[in-house]
Amino acid sequence: MSDNNMNADKTMLRVGSTLQMGKYRIEKYLSSGGFGNTYMGINVFDEQVAIKEFFMKDVNQRVDDSTAVSLSNITQMPIFQEQMEKFKKEAKRLRNLHSPHIVAVSDLFDENGTTYYVMDYIDGQSLRDMVQQRGKLVEQEVLDYLNQTLDALEVVHNQGIFHLDLKPANLMVDKKGILRIIDFGASKQQKSDGGATSRSAICYSPGYAPIEQKDQEFQNFGPWTDLYALGATLYNVLTGKTPPSTSKISDFGEKAFEFPPTVSKKMQELVIWMMKGRRFDRPQSVADVRKYLNVSFESKRVSVSPPPGKEDPDGDETILTGFEPQHQPEPKPNPKPEPKPKPQPESVTPPKPKPKPKPQPELDSDENKSGMKKWVKIGVAVVAVLILAIILMPKTDPNSQLGVAEEVETVLPDSVQDKAFTNKVLGDYLYTGTLNADGQPDGIGKARFTKHGEPDGRIYQGPFVGGKFEGEDCMLQMENGDVFKGSFKNNYFEEGTYTQAVNGEYFKGIFSNGQPSIGAWYSKDGKKIQDVNIK
Repeated sequence: MSDNNMNADKTMLRVGSTLQMGKYRIEKYLSSGGFGNTYMGINVFDEQVAIKEFFMKDVNQRVDDSTAVSLSNITQMPIFQEQMEKFKKEAKRLRNLHSPHIVAVSDLFDENGTTYYVMDYIDGQSLRDMVQQRGKLVEQEVLDYLNQTLDALEVVHNQGIFHLDLKPANLMVDKKGILRIIDFGASKQQKSDGGATSRSAICYSPGYAPIEQKDQEFQNFGPWTDLYALGATLYNVLTGKTPPSTSKISDFGEKAFEFPPTVSKKMQELVIWMMKGRRFDRPQSVADVRKYLNVSFESKRVSVSPPPGKEDPDGDETILTGFEPQHQPEPKPNPKPEPKPKPQPESVTPPKPKPKPKPQPELDSDENKSGMKKWVKIGVAVVAVLILAIILMPKTDPNSQLGVAEEVETVLPDSVQDKAFTNKVLGDYLYTGTLNADGQPDGIGKARFTKHGEPDGRIYQGPFVGGKFEGEDCMLQMENGDVFKGSFKNNYFEEGTYTQAVNGEYFKGIFSNGQPSIGAWYSKDGKKIQDVNIK
């Protein structure tokens, strides 16, 4: 957005506006998200700073040329106040993190009916911007950024904080090559007995969130949660591709990853290790990753320790590849032994769907137990949803959800009603419809998903073929209120419209392998936001 456009946009502070009685002057608009606007400003010492303003999209507004922030609807005051407190917590957490690789906060204040915090201005670009401009990055450069990120994460984790939104867009590199982690809006404090505080649900970035985060299993959060996201980030910048989904990794293992020949075998093994589906199969700490780097890339930062193993596809044996230990015991995937949490039982059949903020079907697996930071900004990657895992989709933060789509009721045809099995329990849903000779849903039917034996709002209505979602005129409503209407094939979205309950934005078009392929994203009022044309 240009400065001129910024002046025309009433949601933004105008260029030249001042804060704290002239202590800060707004010079340039930088970016916006669902919970704030970020500007470049000048302080009283003529130094450039970044100023983040709490401003909730679709909740806040500015009247005429006023700098004051008001509410579109007074009933939204509780949501606004609660989210503003979280915004302040984000600033305070950043303030207590001291590292050259973490953006530093220097001021926090209330003004104009909202809250602001001031932090370092990074004159550079994010890893996401680099990949968009240059394509995949060379491995040696990525190794440098990795080591800097590990330095920052060590500080974060030592303070008992989990970032929970590591991705290329949140790793900024200045013109001197110094990397800093930004955006702690999704961060959580570690509980004294392990896991993370769970006062409210969190959003996440699909492709960069492991299964425990997608399922909002706060008690299972740990350093390994951030390390999964870091592994996904490495995959993206090394390949230029979207990281594979958790379900794809579960189903296809190492074959889910597509590395170019420019990526060394050692780096490939590191990424695969960090992105293991089961949290206790991943590195358990920053130290574990550093030890592997020391062995595989001859780093002198830490002492020697074995790398992760490679699972034997034909059994449970762990096999090491390309590594000969020097006077050490047999290496294991987790250099730091810890008690393993008990794995939860496998999901029962038939397969169950599970959405993300943007549609992409994923396959169900033994990782999916029980029960969406979305974006729809131009230039941000399209988010995918897995139909077969919808039953396990975590709830989004209710404070960020301004409206939930009501259940779409359809009446089954008379020919089906006569043969319907009302509320027949099949796996984790109550099914109304016809069954084939094998006892699987077949024909027009309705699946009302349950959690702990109670309906939780997730509903599929439409044709089944051999227990799978397949056919025209289907409707799938997610627990968070998102709705897909259109056709399915073999449990995958095929063609139709996916609408987000949180803001009314929707994708309309064709899906390939369950991922948006040809079409566009639109705002609630039908204004096109972004074209999608993925070959």
